[in-house]
Amino acid sequence: MIKESDLINNFINIFKIKPDYVIDTGGRFEICGNHTDHNHGYCIVANSSLRVYASLKKDEDKVSIKSKGYDYFEFYINDLEPKIVDRSKPIALIKGVLFRLKELGYKIGGFKAYIESEIPDGSGVSSSAAMESLFGYIISYLYNDGKIDPLVIAKTGQFSENKFFYKPCGLLDQVGTSFDSSNFLDFKDIDNPKIINLPFNLPVTLFLIKSIGDHSNLTPLYAAIPNAMYEVANLLEGKKFLRDVNDENIFKRIDELNVASDIKRKAKHFFIENNNVLEAKDAILNNNLNEFFDAIRKSQESSKNDIENTFVKGEYVGSPQEIIDKASEFLKDNGAIRIHGGGFKGTVLAFVKNDFVDEFSKYLMKNYSSDRYFKVTISNKAVHFKKL
Repeated sequence: MIKESDLINNFINIFKIKPDYVIDTGGRFEICGNHTDHNHGYCIVANSSLRVYASLKKDEDKVSIKSKGYDYFEFYINDLEPKIVDRSKPIALIKGVLFRLKELGYKIGGFKAYIESEIPDGSGVSSSAAMESLFGYIISYLYNDGKIDPLVIAKTGQFSENKFFYKPCGLLDQVGTSFDSSNFLDFKDIDNPKIINLPFNLPVTLFLIKSIGDHSNLTPLYAAIPNAMYEVANLLEGKKFLRDVNDENIFKRIDELNVASDIKRKAKHFFIENNNVLEAKDAILNNNLNEFFDAIRKSQESSKNDIENTFVKGEYVGSPQEIIDKASEFLKDNGAIRIHGGGFKGTVLAFVKNDFVDEFSKYLMKNYSSDRYFKVTISNKAVHFKKL
């Protein structure tokens, strides 16, 4: 955990003035529902104990930001139009959030911020979505009495990432970082998704394990997955999203299409994974650990075999799939492990029986450096805001 005193002292060192507030927001865990959100499917997500922290002071018309490990930048709030030169840079995320909130009629303003993060960049734990939620909540608390709805903050983050940062994404990550605790999501009506609190009380401990490399330059591979699903939805019924397609005899109908086999597999994954999410949800509600593990393992199998996002071809060593193969052999019936987030690189998420945690921790210590794995928990609060 990052110390409040460090946030305050670093703010003073940079801006030569004391901050008035501190704030933190969490990353997200994708419990189940890999690559379903963009086609309006089901997901289970949770807010993460890995946090991004900031010390703050109001500054009416200018935003000034220094993040640890990144260059300082500033801009005036009358200069929010998207710029090509800002694409894929942190400045794009904050400009996009302010632009959208202003467009929606919320009051915006400037601020000075010093930021530190526990969330590894490019690791599939939604570092960008956590930053978007952080900026949304900063504007909410500094200028709107903390009254901007979490769903508005989530959608604003998605808008910023799509339109300013220029990275395609669904809404899963932003809901995970903007909402408290763990939730079941139904994206059939994308404008008003069903978000149902789903208390996660299974007797397991969560571990994130990071693969070698990061996924920051893999956008074409990610985009190929929803694009394949869009193509099949259009071919089947002239629909844009697979969720809107009649699922009767769906696998037979997909098999009959005149498209490449990998496109068919990606489309089938949507329906398989939707069912896995429903099974995982029921297992959580019924506190049935074996059924939960079964759903997680089936989710991993479909990600591996159908959307093929568990490693980059030709790069198995150090990949998520190698981590999963070795950990699964060690865990046996004592846990389940799956790809986490967009995939290809990044992290995997392991669910380990509480009475096997010591053994699994020793396994991780033996096989990975300490910066490659994290024992984590689900956070009950998406945001903490404090006046100093």
